[in-house]
Amino acid sequence: MPRTKEFDPDTVLEQAMELFWEQGYEATSAQDLVDHTGLSRSSLYNTFGSKQELYLRALDHYRHQDGEMFDHLLEQFDSARGAIRHLLEQACPGADEDPRGCFVANATVERAHCDEDTRVEACKALSQMQDGFEALVEHGQATGDIPADRDPEATARFLANTYFGLQMTAKLCLPTEVSDDVVDETLRILS
Repeated sequence: MPRTKEFDPDTVLEQAMELFWEQGYEATSAQDLVDHTGLSRSSLYNTFGSKQELYLRALDHYRHQDGEMFDHLLEQFDSARGAIRHLLEQACPGADEDPRGCFVANATVERAHCDEDTRVEACKALSQMQDGFEALVEHGQATGDIPADRDPEATARFLANTYFGLQMTAKLCLPTEVSDDVVDETLRILS
């Protein structure tokens, strides 16, 4: 009779994601993954494949979690501009709040130049972010919050790239005035 898995693969994936997010791909060894998840090497590899496959699944898992941030924004804020401000401010928390930054941004810097699969995952995340911003821009245009003459797709690209740029700024531990200026200027551009 085959042995049944005595662990939840989703929980293990979450644990692996947290470790890769904190340490990066290169600094995370197979032994680190074994120690962090509590699984044996064989269980880890039989379930998820190689370290690279687990990393890519962790990125995909993160992207799906991250994508949910757009789902209820318009219910939480009275305007598209308010929702956009919130997202941009959340992109650049202080290093003391979450020194890890964004897992996708970290992966892009560490691996996209040398690993096509990581680059593809990062592009999926950027596209998802752009789609979310485009929906906010279109909503803002429909309500008069954002000028109708703005190209929603180009504006969404601008906002997504600003978001990821703020993620990188957060890693530099610059004074909060730097990110505040970027957010304020971005919203001025949307006026």
